[in-house]
Amino acid sequence: MAEVELECRLARNYTLENVPNALAYLLIKVIPDPALDFGSMPVNLGLVIDASRSMGGKKIKFAREAAKLLVNALSPQDSVSVTIFSDDAEVIVPATKAGQVGPIIYALDKMHVISGTRMYHGMETGVREMQKAGFDNAINRMIILTDGMTEGEERCCSIAEQEADNRVVISTFGIGDKYNEDLLIDISGKTLGSFQHLQSPEHIIKQFQQELRESAASVISDVRLSIHLTKDVELEQIHRIFPDCVKLKPGVESEGRVLSVAVGNIRKDEQTCLGAQFRLPSRSASRMQIAQVYVNYSVPALQIQDRVLKNSVIVEFTGDHDLCGMVDREVIAYFNQINAQSLIEKAMKETKAGNIAAATQLLNQAQLLTQRIGNAPLTRIIDDAVQEIKNTGVISSGVMKTVRAGSSQTVRIAEADIK
Repeated sequence: MAEVELECRLARNYTLENVPNALAYLLIKVIPDPALDFGSMPVNLGLVIDASRSMGGKKIKFAREAAKLLVNALSPQDSVSVTIFSDDAEVIVPATKAGQVGPIIYALDKMHVISGTRMYHGMETGVREMQKAGFDNAINRMIILTDGMTEGEERCCSIAEQEADNRVVISTFGIGDKYNEDLLIDISGKTLGSFQHLQSPEHIIKQFQQELRESAASVISDVRLSIHLTKDVELEQIHRIFPDCVKLKPGVESEGRVLSVAVGNIRKDEQTCLGAQFRLPSRSASRMQIAQVYVNYSVPALQIQDRVLKNSVIVEFTGDHDLCGMVDREVIAYFNQINAQSLIEKAMKETKAGNIAAATQLLNQAQLLTQRIGNAPLTRIIDDAVQEIKNTGVISSGVMKTVRAGSSQTVRIAEADIK
């Protein structure tokens, strides 16, 4: 038996015959064997922390305490480095084995604020320190914490694109309401990391700890999804839906018939769900293989390299409307998480344009989906935004950041949760 299972399910196994450009929704699950001991991999952790003057007081205090707790939670085989940035960058903890706790804690106690904000300096310096620990056979995770705008946003995004190729996952944490969430979402999305909005300094510790737990569990590595399309079938878009939602950008090979995208490391304790949306050609009544799905992965701790799983995706064209009306409710629920995120993003754009009525309508539509799915945390977040609009006529910057961060925090779907 393979270490992971590949499951492919269509929202509808039947589609109407002789209808051009029909949509097909495919849920792809990569499910680790819960009975298997996947072992562990060393974590190569790089903390990149904003040290501009606005980070003074509680923000830098809790960032320091969060960093200390992370160091104490790491295993001796793990590596850690800490870089602070302002106008320039300063390495306060060089790449060090986590077993050397004393010197690391001593260095963290000297974390201080300076002035200016050039995050790209921190990212470049942080990456260099992580490289010293070595990227091979490690879980490479950078955590960026900032509370303000930065110069050189394009350079930050370029660094993220480059480090994605080096298998570095960058998770971004914004605190307060002065930073640019578009930038942090872009950086984390390019590297398949997460974006979190922290409403107060006290939340830094909890979110840093959660990030470390998820990193340490991500021992199924170098996961790559390939979709081989049948002639006249087109892939419109593909997302990672769970554990969090991010749009993927596949590379195109073999005259557009093969699409391939890196999925990164996945967790041993949780399934990963991806969603692909296709356009189908017009066909008379028949069965048709629309795609073959391949997943490649490695498990370094078990000396398993480049294992390949394969699954075929079959659609039946028919004139039977009743058959075409049969849907897989779980697949639809996962895709509705993408739809909810899309509605929220549209609502935020309408808000920035001053179209509050349109934004409210979109948020209400998104809330109906999150209620149906059973995503209670996001339902509450949307409700807070709607109530703020009712009370003030606007959405504040902080609430907008909370909603956008919440929109990517998806839930695992169970049949009992679907309303």
